[in-house]
Amino acid sequence: MPSKLDPHIAAIEGWLAEQPQLTALAIVGRLSEKYPEEFGTKQHSIVQRLLRALRRKAAEQLVAEEPLGDTPTAAPLPGAMDGSGYVGPDPPTAPPTEQAWKATWRGRSVDIGSTAATAPSG
Repeated sequence: MPSKLDPHIAAIEGWLAEQPQLTALAIVGRLSEKYPEEFGTKQHSIVQRLLRALRRKAAEQLVAEEPLGDTPTAAPLPGAMDGSGYVGPDPPTAPPTEQAWKATWRGRSVDIGSTAATAPSG
């Protein structure tokens, strides 16, 4: 079934090419200025449907034109992602090694490598 808008689609597409942000109300306003006997606020919903279809078609064409291999992606962050290239000190969550690590806890010197706590010296 032909639409009342069919004879005006080329003009509407031209308006959208110049001003892509045009709303359905603005388009109805333009059409009612040119053709007051044919268009008024009652045609708002039909213009909305046409506008939605035209924008969907334009978006699909943009997506289809973009080759998948040339799609820009986010640049990878510098350095290894798994941490294998990390050369700094061990993070505090690393398990203690065989070395005798010293820490101060509530005023006491604690040897993490052993179970005995020693009194502070001095």
